[in-house]
Amino acid sequence: MASPPPPAAIPLEIQAAPLELRRASAWLRASGDSMAVPAVQIDRLEICLNEVLANLLEHGGTKESGEPILLRLYTITPDAGAGVRLEISDGGLPFDPLVASDKPLPSSLSEASPGGLGLRLVRAYTDGMAYRVLEHRNELSIEMHWSPQS
Repeated sequence: MASPPPPAAIPLEIQAAPLELRRASAWLRASGDSMAVPAVQIDRLEICLNEVLANLLEHGGTKESGEPILLRLYTITPDAGAGVRLEISDGGLPFDPLVASDKPLPSSLSEASPGGLGLRLVRAYTDGMAYRVLEHRNELSIEMHWSPQS
């Protein structure tokens, strides 16, 4: 389970609308820069953020709920390293991505179809994930870790 964010968390509230993805990406990049997050971690985190937000808009019932999506980014200190945690909170349908099964990978290009591989990508790019329902809202935490440069 994710622990409550420290006071230094950088928050953003967005509406459940496609144009808000761009604003969320810009916020993530600016916030990551202010926290000295390495570019490669921000790139990976941005892909995860966009995938999660796209899934919320497409499948999560977030638009229908009328509830805003709340984002928080803050630094964490994993064992022997540095890191950030991104929390995504929404009022849509409960969905635990940690227990959802992955869509099977196609064995050929002719068997491939669009969609369904986003959760696999998010799991591959993150260093840690947690999910819970808190006060009738879904809360997904995604962590990125790195070794500080000496």
